[in-house]
Amino acid sequence: MHWPRLRRVLEGVSPVTDGEFDRFCALLVPMRFKKKQHVFTDQEVCRRLAFVNEGCLRYYLVDNKAEERIIYFAQEDWWVGDMGSFFSGNRSLYSLQAMEPSELLTIDKDAFETARAQCPVWEAFYRIKTAQSYSATTDRYIQFQSLSAEEKYLQLMKKSPWIFQRIPQHQIAIYLGMKPQSLSRIRKQLAERGPIS
Repeated sequence: MHWPRLRRVLEGVSPVTDGEFDRFCALLVPMRFKKKQHVFTDQEVCRRLAFVNEGCLRYYLVDNKAEERIIYFAQEDWWVGDMGSFFSGNRSLYSLQAMEPSELLTIDKDAFETARAQCPVWEAFYRIKTAQSYSATTDRYIQFQSLSAEEKYLQLMKKSPWIFQRIPQHQIAIYLGMKPQSLSRIRKQLAERGPIS
């Protein structure tokens, strides 16, 4: 199999030969998920990490008040999964659900370790992306603690405009930590205010 989207993402970190890319692709298992279908749910072990080749997903947890907390939305070119559960074999606290029909290129733990040993581009990619992901998660937490609801909305519009094209508004509200009514009010106020110069 040849997945040009995956190759572009890997080459964004390091050049990859045809042979190395073929070896890496041979370790992946493509899987398709219907809209609203879960890749895994909380209390299950995350047995595969996955590259989003097509589609959009949400990664979330349900807190002790039975309320959903969305950690992130993922679209094409993202890697998804619960790294902690994947490596430890412990049950996940999170769930991963397709928001639209999705194709994931999945890799299990044995194949993951084989890739690290045999495909230098994967080792480099994994190391760099893990560091970037940690930094981005930390930055988002700090910013969301200090920003107003309107500032959170505007920042999301600036950094991830695709979310507003693919994700229902009530899910965006959950992600931003506000009620859907609050998000509607912010959108209305911004519309009345007109374009920001």
